[in-house]
Amino acid sequence: MEKSKASFLLPSNIAYSFRLYWAERKSLIIFAFIGLFLRVALPFAGILMPKLVIDELTNQASASHFLSTVGGLAALMVILSFLKNYTDTKIDENFGNVGSVAYALRSGEKIVCMDYELLEDPEVKKLQDKADTVTQSNHTLVCNLLRIVTDLMVNLFGFLLYGSLILLIHPLIIFLLAVSAAINWLMLSRSRKVEKMTREDRSKVDQKLRYVYTSLCNRKMAKDIRMYSMLGWLKNLFSTSLKDKEEREGKVADHKMLSGLTDGLLIFVRDGAAYAFLVYLLIQNKLTLGDFVLIFAAIGTFSGWVSGIILQSSDLLRASSELSDYRTFIDLPDKSNTGPGAPMPPKDKAPDITLSHVGYTYPGSDTPALEEINLHIKSGERIALVGANGAGKTTLVKLVCGLYRPKTGNITLGGTDISAFNRDDYFSLLSAVFQDIHLLAASIAENVSQQTPEMTDRDKALHCLKLSGLYEKISSLPDGIDTLLVREVNENAIELSGGEKQKLALARALYKNAPVIILDEPTAALDPIAENEVYRKYADLTKGKTSIYISHRLASTRFCDRVLFLSDHKITEEGTHEELIHRGGKYAEMYEIQASYYSDREVVIKHE
Repeated sequence: MEKSKASFLLPSNIAYSFRLYWAERKSLIIFAFIGLFLRVALPFAGILMPKLVIDELTNQASASHFLSTVGGLAALMVILSFLKNYTDTKIDENFGNVGSVAYALRSGEKIVCMDYELLEDPEVKKLQDKADTVTQSNHTLVCNLLRIVTDLMVNLFGFLLYGSLILLIHPLIIFLLAVSAAINWLMLSRSRKVEKMTREDRSKVDQKLRYVYTSLCNRKMAKDIRMYSMLGWLKNLFSTSLKDKEEREGKVADHKMLSGLTDGLLIFVRDGAAYAFLVYLLIQNKLTLGDFVLIFAAIGTFSGWVSGIILQSSDLLRASSELSDYRTFIDLPDKSNTGPGAPMPPKDKAPDITLSHVGYTYPGSDTPALEEINLHIKSGERIALVGANGAGKTTLVKLVCGLYRPKTGNITLGGTDISAFNRDDYFSLLSAVFQDIHLLAASIAENVSQQTPEMTDRDKALHCLKLSGLYEKISSLPDGIDTLLVREVNENAIELSGGEKQKLALARALYKNAPVIILDEPTAALDPIAENEVYRKYADLTKGKTSIYISHRLASTRFCDRVLFLSDHKITEEGTHEELIHRGGKYAEMYEIQASYYSDREVVIKHE
């Protein structure tokens, strides 16, 4: 990753930013370059005006010549001023906004499209946090990188133009200005290094602050915050993190303040010496009065160009460093196949799935979550995965889904390694209901179809809602399947209960009609009657499909062809529900414990 970041040199980052703005808003680039010319020409015309007036008066020019020369320049300045104000307004209104939106969209697209496994990698999370600083507001340096570049070019052109004028008078003045500029640059370089050293620490603190803020705004946490008096804890974490942030940013601010004070002192000494030398030349009659006025104004403006070059160069290097962090995240390579893949099996037939010596260890962990998993799931077979929390059930499902890649062994579908398929093509073979269900801020119909209203088959959506048990609820709503969800976005939306969300998720999986269906605790939030209804329909819901069913309620496994019991990161028991009960192993022990809650029997737990 660091090697990748090192390849993003300053010219590459400027070109990257230029392409981004050109793709989003070409007019801004054009306005920026027009403004570049105007921002140099207008100040120059401003300092040229007094010289022309004095020269015309000194040379006793005619009134017509005076008016045509001075009046012409004044008219030109009015036109340039109007154009400059117009271009500045367009740039100021849009530059940062366009940049922040463009960078945020690309970052969001990366998060959605990158390998799911990378999202859970701690190192990738650090890169993401650094990249997020780019899109925090429209005032970040990266979002204004091209503006910094144009500002730097303005200062460079001004430096060359005004420097040439001053050089014609005496090179000693340029020498004085150059020495002070070099000292100021060194001070800013030190400040920039301190800021870069503290960036990762500040990113960690920002992450804590975002956590507290999102927790306070999260309606799902509102009950816990009230019932367990968590507000004080959250406020304490926020205060501690904010203090830490202020201390770290204070160090950077101290170095910037020192640089500013040094710059102010240098400007006083530099300009004072230059003006004194200029007065000396005038007294010695080595300058005309008009040239004195011109060069006197040029020195003051020239100092501004020099300071601008130093400040903009420093900002440009900081922006480039931050953009390198952003691009390192954006350019993280996916391991899964996103190009042409192996031929896909027909979707009208459930495929076989085979896991051979599959093992998986989470990033940053030394303990395998799964090891030596050998499993063959026949076409159309209904498999149940059971086991204690942390046994690896969900991890196994994510491996089958292609969300994780095995660290050892391989997984094949229809005889072909799933890594050989195009990632999206492979996903099209799977329907899944995961434990954490998220709804779209759209209609119920769109949430079922995951498509636009025009692309949604309404009859099919209603049929799937009937199968999942949500139809009665939907039919009672005034807008039916056109009812909006997610109240934070849609004012007239409704809120579904946890069980209703699970039914909606099940309807969504059925609508996709993929040959492989995976259900991870699909009845956890359902009441016993609704749960029993799902069990009763399970055979119909999964007819003709290969299905994998995760549940903590072992009674539900009666509806499956085969039960796999996971323990110690392995499949330790396998068979039908009746076979496993007859063997009297851990599965049978767990079943007896659960059954005891619905009877008067007392269960004696075996200890190995």
